[in-house]
Amino acid sequence: MSAITLEFLQDLLKEDHPDVVIQEFEGAPGTKRGDNYTSMVYRISLKGIKKKDDDSSESWEGSIIYKCLPESILRREAFKSDELFCNEVAFYNKIWPTLLKFQSQWDKVTHPFKSIPKCYLAQNDLVILKDLKQLGFVMPDRRQGLTIEQCYFVLKHLSHFHALSMAMKYYNPEGFYELLNIQDGISEVFFVPENVDYYKSYYTEAIQNAIAMVEEELRDSEDKELYLERFRRFCSEDTFFQTMMEMVVPKEPLAVICHGDCWTNNLLFRFVDGDIAEMYIVDFQLARYASPALDLVYLMYLCLDREQRADHLPSLLEYYADELHTRLVEMSEEDSAFHTTLNRDTLFDMLQEEFKRSSKFGLGVALDMYPIMTCDSDEAPNLYQSKESEISASPDCIKPVWTSNAACRKKMTDLVQDLVDGGLL
Repeated sequence: MSAITLEFLQDLLKEDHPDVVIQEFEGAPGTKRGDNYTSMVYRISLKGIKKKDDDSSESWEGSIIYKCLPESILRREAFKSDELFCNEVAFYNKIWPTLLKFQSQWDKVTHPFKSIPKCYLAQNDLVILKDLKQLGFVMPDRRQGLTIEQCYFVLKHLSHFHALSMAMKYYNPEGFYELLNIQDGISEVFFVPENVDYYKSYYTEAIQNAIAMVEEELRDSEDKELYLERFRRFCSEDTFFQTMMEMVVPKEPLAVICHGDCWTNNLLFRFVDGDIAEMYIVDFQLARYASPALDLVYLMYLCLDREQRADHLPSLLEYYADELHTRLVEMSEEDSAFHTTLNRDTLFDMLQEEFKRSSKFGLGVALDMYPIMTCDSDEAPNLYQSKESEISASPDCIKPVWTSNAACRKKMTDLVQDLVDGGLL
């Protein structure tokens, strides 16, 4: 944060706070250890004075969120932080403004999707955002996941976000596909052919850890070998990464700009009298053009437990389809072919098939994410450590988070059993 000055901050916030003179600032880590892995996040506290209409002044306090690349070059290379930052910069500078402008053209959209925080600045090595914490927004506990109420709320907002891509792709295809160009658009970062060898050792270890957890959890089960055989087949070194690459390939006509990392740590809620009043979606470093089902399996498999899925999954998918269809109708011209082909039941059937097809992607992500979600903070890498402490390290030492806690073993085993029992694995 050495480049930050009072003059820089004053200029950054002049539109939102034209009557404020910033006099001092202080930065501190904006997330707890284990809550993020690809960037360093700081909360910059600001103090100053605000000029009043009668020429007097009063004290003023505020804050902003400052995201920057990890100091460790090794960690940046291992987690593709530079490429991820390019994705997020493209999202805030190009993708989101374009989608917002498209949405504003539709008078029938009475409650437009705006649940993305204001970005003050996005460039190749930093992103500065409005601090939602000062407005009362809180992040769920990564180890607790989401309540069903929260999941419905997320699905409503996610469906409205996805609908923007589907509608714009029909009405302005040239403008839409410009968002995906390689120069300043978004692109797949992880699951691409050039990363097969690079991530081989990383996923080999993540897979070994996951299989060991399932073996331990099912040690007394009569069906142990049934589940392990299917799981091992999916995790085969020869096919795993290829399967993940196939899953992220856009499949028309449903392909949309996905959030890409839709789990608890990227969802912020504001409550009023115990009820959810608002939510925001943050962190678009993994934004990709792919099936909307990738966001759905991410949400359902990472943020809900087995019992929640058993009781609510069909209803949740129905709700998402209803919200998506309603928003698409709002963004369509009644005499257009797009409007006449918007059949809700057909849309739901297509989404169900996509969800089933994408289930393996959800399991592949869980191999890496379940340990991240359930580990204690001291088991997670410390992104804020000095870069000198890693100078002698090699890329081979970048390893997945390892934990053997009971919650992780259960989550991994429950998901494997869900997919095998459902004929999806």
